[in-house]
Amino acid sequence: MSALSSLIRLRTNLGVYRVQMAEGNPITLQFIADQISSQLPGVTLTSPLSFRPYSETASPSDPLAEGTDYTTRLPNGAMLYTFVDPNSPPPGSEASKATKKTITKDGNVELQSYEQSVSGQAFRPGMLPLRSMKKHWTLQEFTEMDSAFQFKIKGGGASFCKAVKLEVNEAQSFQSYLRDRQFHQCRMGYMYGRVSEGEEVEVEFVYEPMQEADDTSFNLVETEEAEKERENVEEIANLLGLKKVGWIFGHPPREEGFIFSGEEVLTAAELQLEAADGVEDTTFVTVKVTVDAEGKAEFNAFTLSKQAMEMVAEGALELMAEPGFCKVNETFTAIVEGKEAKKIDNAFWLQNVAIKQGEGQFVSWFPKVNRDGSIQTHAALGSQLSKSGKKGFTFEDCMSDFQALLYLTKFFPMSDVSNIIEGIKKKKIEDGYKIMISSMAGVDGAY
Repeated sequence: MSALSSLIRLRTNLGVYRVQMAEGNPITLQFIADQISSQLPGVTLTSPLSFRPYSETASPSDPLAEGTDYTTRLPNGAMLYTFVDPNSPPPGSEASKATKKTITKDGNVELQSYEQSVSGQAFRPGMLPLRSMKKHWTLQEFTEMDSAFQFKIKGGGASFCKAVKLEVNEAQSFQSYLRDRQFHQCRMGYMYGRVSEGEEVEVEFVYEPMQEADDTSFNLVETEEAEKERENVEEIANLLGLKKVGWIFGHPPREEGFIFSGEEVLTAAELQLEAADGVEDTTFVTVKVTVDAEGKAEFNAFTLSKQAMEMVAEGALELMAEPGFCKVNETFTAIVEGKEAKKIDNAFWLQNVAIKQGEGQFVSWFPKVNRDGSIQTHAALGSQLSKSGKKGFTFEDCMSDFQALLYLTKFFPMSDVSNIIEGIKKKKIEDGYKIMISSMAGVDGAY
């Protein structure tokens, strides 16, 4: 968008709300609050706005402060985090939009959305009239305003991510789980690792969050337990010196032949926006796993173009019945090869990323969390620790397993898990922790 307006997204426990920032004002905490109040009148915030995600019980790690101008830190499409009252209207619902009372011809009082009340006067469908946005317009301002809602669709181009190096055991485990179900079920996971100086992503482990899936899609489970587990994953990754570098998803073969569904495009774009803190270059990568016509597993990696990120950030793309396309929201105009298009082939957004194989710095033996038929138990931990002292493996080596560390968070406070991870990094876990872990696993003396 032009400097006349920008958009900020609010990720909440109910979903992502979009709030437009009017022109010519410093973006302060008070100004954002005023915009939320006017544009989302039914939405009640229950926690401070923050630049980083945080739990309902934890303090925000990077909250917005009173009196600070965040204009440069909040580019168009930037994400802020907060919690809202569960009774607030969800994103996109009519109840979350400003309303006014009108009297119909028969004398009845009726609630109308603001958009309905100014129908025919709006600058574009779903927008305010020009006079409601600004009293006086120059031709240049009007032209800039109008062009901000037009997109000339370009090809994906070259990816900012030069390559993704997949940890071979993690990749094999993910595709094996799908193959065991004959690729009749969708599945997703977050990839954690690091980014090299050459903009190459190196994946160390894959975390598959609690999810519900069928043969067409997946949905993350949104419960307190699921949220807490995701928080623990982020904390463990941070303690290991890693971060979320991408996501991986698998799906059954598609007769239609499209590469990404609309839902997958929107998900990938939202994740890239979150990783980049707005519409910026990012190495955050998407890996897609399926089977070819001969039944062989097929891995492909992509990023989405910045134009796709921008359109998703501004709410210009929507889902439609044709899965290989995205619908253009009526407020916006998309130009494809010189002609207006109401839908866009998802292939336009894709940027190919080279895939390499690599071996990670950690072991990957412990059963995977949240998988059917995969059970994390004390006995499984004992089996893992029994390898200590064999084939050159130490106690620290056996515990350098993301899944095992995540299992410990069910029984140890994060402060203890932090000390254990520090011991893994130094190749010397304190004896007290070794005794407690070994006792829990039923293998006293394994250390």
